[in-house]
Amino acid sequence: MRILRGGSAAVVAALALGLIVAPSAHAEGGATVTVEELPYAVDSSNQAAWWNPLDVVGDVTFFAFNAPAAQAARHEVHLASRAADGTWTEGCLRATAGAACVTFGDDNGHNQPSIVVDGDGIIHAFVSMHNEQWNYFRSDAAGDVRTMVDRTSTMPDLDVDITYPATARGADGDAWVLVRTGTDADGAREGVLYHYDRDAGSWAREATIAAATGYSFYPDDLEVSPDGRVHVLWEWGPFPADPARHLGSYAVYDPATGTLTDVAGTMVSGPITPASAGAIVWRPFSAGETIGSYTPAVQSAKLALDGSSLAGIGYRFVEKDRTAYDARFARWNGSAWVDEKVVDTAALGDGVATSAAVDVTRAGSTTRLYTVVTAQVCGELRSRAVVAERDDATSTWSFAGVGEARLGQQRLRAQERSTDGADVVYLSAPVAAPARLSRAVVPRGVPVGPATSLSELVADLRDDPGGVNVALGATATASSSLRADTGPERAVDGICSDASRWISAVGDTAPWISLSLAAPVALEEVRVRSGYSAEAGSAAVLRSFEAQVRTSAGWTSIGSVTANTQRLVSFPAAGVVADGVRLLISDPSASATDVARVFEIEAIAVE
Repeated sequence: MRILRGGSAAVVAALALGLIVAPSAHAEGGATVTVEELPYAVDSSNQAAWWNPLDVVGDVTFFAFNAPAAQAARHEVHLASRAADGTWTEGCLRATAGAACVTFGDDNGHNQPSIVVDGDGIIHAFVSMHNEQWNYFRSDAAGDVRTMVDRTSTMPDLDVDITYPATARGADGDAWVLVRTGTDADGAREGVLYHYDRDAGSWAREATIAAATGYSFYPDDLEVSPDGRVHVLWEWGPFPADPARHLGSYAVYDPATGTLTDVAGTMVSGPITPASAGAIVWRPFSAGETIGSYTPAVQSAKLALDGSSLAGIGYRFVEKDRTAYDARFARWNGSAWVDEKVVDTAALGDGVATSAAVDVTRAGSTTRLYTVVTAQVCGELRSRAVVAERDDATSTWSFAGVGEARLGQQRLRAQERSTDGADVVYLSAPVAAPARLSRAVVPRGVPVGPATSLSELVADLRDDPGGVNVALGATATASSSLRADTGPERAVDGICSDASRWISAVGDTAPWISLSLAAPVALEEVRVRSGYSAEAGSAAVLRSFEAQVRTSAGWTSIGSVTANTQRLVSFPAAGVVADGVRLLISDPSASATDVARVFEIEAIAVE
């Protein structure tokens, strides 16, 4: 549980100044998730939530995010705080007080901010470090996101390359950061822990947690338990780097003694290596797997504590020769690691996966695992954040959606709020148009809701209106085709993907496509799905066209659309009996290559 347990005179002073808003008692109305969008512009590079762009102090929420910069391929890093009364305040990182906002180069999935608020209310931010030296900023005033200035020169090891900062606050209010450091000359990238001592007002190198020649350390998560011990979660990859990682590992560092232990409490010699003895590896190699395997593989993991003990680990895992990552949960039962699949993407249908986002929280007897489920739908990637919840008294997980379904991937991070045990969730939708960032609150005390099944969530993502499509396998002709593999038959094969579309020829300014059904049938509606997944906007969809059906009296119009921006357009057919459908296209698209691109034409029969 990531909550502030320490206090100080500085925090009291900050409260008096209104910089930190005192927690107020309020009741959550049931288990309904509440979501609000941040009132600030977000950059499409905001792939944050891999690390820790979120902190919650009492009823105050702190978000760090990439904001647009004036220069292309660059961004600013902003911090926003939300007071208990719902008021948002925003500030950016500056080299000195009053200077312009600092900008950083885009590096999606890497140059993401991590923050932590110490027991004095001082905000610490680590940003834009992908094998770069420290970029460290700190607030000059407690809880004030408007006073973030560069304090890099105060960090130790200024000549070391740093990647993937994971942050945490201790029970005493001190701050911690776990990073991967580059020691490339030795053929290794190590996991190193740093500690901010509030009394000294400075950071120091605490310990090398893990290091091995030929391996790269990937920090996943960091938490400090009430007894002051530091819980560390990581994966191993081959040196120097790889998107597929292995040997998910966990250990506990005790700063009082400078020692490491495994999950069973057995002392472990440090730095830990992939070959270290003990109950460290919660995801061992499977048959045929090596440190260089692309599949199976682990990618991202988060831990939750139950008091000072490990409650469990949520993580993403891809099985051999698959591309979709599942969401899984591992826990220590006192004698062995127990592992289970929570989101089985293969069971949810083709095109379903999870995005690179996962987190886990624990309160009372309830564990929650957060992830993002995605589905490919006619050239669009759609996603929905999902929470899976299980009480210790049950053996099954219940599911609920968090926030809206979005186009493109989403990232998330979750943290328990100390005032009421609710989870505050950071939801980033970086490739939505425009990019979005939201704050969700998932109450505790009653089951999450409205409860649903994963299959229902996926069905909602697919937004399939149902019905019997009598156009499947129809005889199709067209005015032209771009290539032999983009013929009109592709628009009636039931496959909604970029590789199976009818595309008209370049230069065909008024293309048409016609379908002959197997027999006359009463039609409820005609649906047209068009576009191209590589274009996130609406330029590739059919822009202006008319839909007609063939009746005993000949071709009859059932509707038309101009200046269309939607991938799915439906035309009511009012039960007309027809044996054919055709589209007459007057404006194929708004893209530079002005051709018609049709995934599917569906003729839905009256039930």
